Order: sequence, then C-alpha cells, then structure tokens
Amino acid sequence: MNAYSVLAKYYDRLMGDFDYEGYLNFIAPEVSGEGVDLACGSGEMTIALAKRGIKMTGVDLSREMLNCAIQKAKKNYVDVKWILQDITGLELSHKVDFITCVCDGVNYIEKTKLKDLFERVKTYLKDGGKFIFDISSDYKLSKIIADNLFFEDYDDVTYFWSNSLGKGYVDMDMDFFEKIKDNTYSRIGESHRQYIYSLKEIEDLLAGWDVKVFDGESYRDVKAKSKRLIFIATKR
Repeated sequence: MNAYSVLAKYYDRLMGDFDYEGYLNFIAPEVSGEGVDLACGSGEMTIALAKRGIKMTGVDLSREMLNCAIQKAKKNYVDVKWILQDITGLELSHKVDFITCVCDGVNYIEKTKLKDLFERVKTYLKDGGKFIFDISSDYKLSKIIADNLFFEDYDDVTYFWSNSLGKGYVDMDMDFFEKIKDNTYSRIGESHRQYIYSLKEIEDLLAGWDVKVFDGESYRDVKAKSKRLIFIATKR
C-alpha cells in the first residue's frame, strides 16, 4: 500500500510530540512574504505559517494527506493553496520568498534525486530567498530507529512500527489495527523508506548557498548525537 494512505488518518496524533511551535518560533525571523511548504503532509506547519499572515502553498504527493490538510485549513479559517505533486518534479508558477520542508521530508528523497530537488528549489526562490528544511540525522536513523520495533496503543487503533537498516536507508513497516466494534479489529499495513544523509552530504549538495545548521531539538549548535538537523540555506 502507498505510504501515508493509512497513516494520514492518524498522522497528527502520532506526531503529537513534535515541537511545531518551537520550530516555528525558531524559523520565524527567516520567513516572510510568500512561501511554499514541500512535503507538507497534513499541513500543520503550512497552516501555522498562514495563520501568521504569510501567503502559503502546500505541496505533497499524498492525496490522503492533502485531504487532511484541506479540512484542517477550513477549521482554522486560513486560505492556503494546495498542490498534489511529487516534490522531486517541483513546478511552481513563480518565484517565492522562502521554501520549507519540515519533519523528514528530505529523508524520503532518493539520493539520486536530491541534488535535482535542491536545484529546483533554487530555481523557484528569489535572490536572497531562504530554503529551510530538516533531516532525521544519520545518528538517529542508524543508531536509534534502525532494527527496532515501536508501538502505540489507543482506544480506536494500535500500531506497530518495525524498522530494518539497509545500505544508506531504513525501511519502515507499519501495521495498523483499527477497532471496528467490540474486540474486532481490521489490519492495514503500509511501508516507508527513509534515506540516511550525513551532514557533509547535505552540505556538499548545498554548495553555492549560504548555509547554517542547527540541532533540531535545542535550536543551537549541532552535536554528535543530534537527532534532527535544521538547515537554513540562503540563495546567493
């Protein structure tokens, strides 16, 4: 089954511990004007930026995730343009002031395609525009996530998330047990693959940009065991 076709329904709940507010406050000085949020998912960051008066467009490959984003935007009374599109083939009608890609979006891009994505981002940024994105670090994916099993249990659903380390990637298999009635459950599964990128690999791909990198939890200097890295790249 396609990635996020099932997860979309539960994504916000399972991401409840992600520090969207802290992340947004950290990048706030870098964003203004008009922006595009790549791999926007359920639209949490896209909508948060729109609520700050920024003209926003959200782009994602998953129709199910965009449907969640559309409903959420309506509930928050914000006007956001949504585009169903593979970000590796990004096409926009005009240049914008900043582009974001938060919460592992870059980890889902194959290594052979990431350079092209960065070039497309640069094409659609104004001079001096910002490209702000993060990755789950090499340390997190290879030392914490890989070859481990995680699960969460709720009244209406239980899910198991098992991960296996490959050469330069982690395969993630998710099984959801949705409660139908009484003690009857329906099992649905989907698979994801996240690619492992070192700090140097990303910095090499951003040659020609002005780049700053931060720890994604403290928003300070990167550490050897940083789990998330945030990049703020400025187009020269």
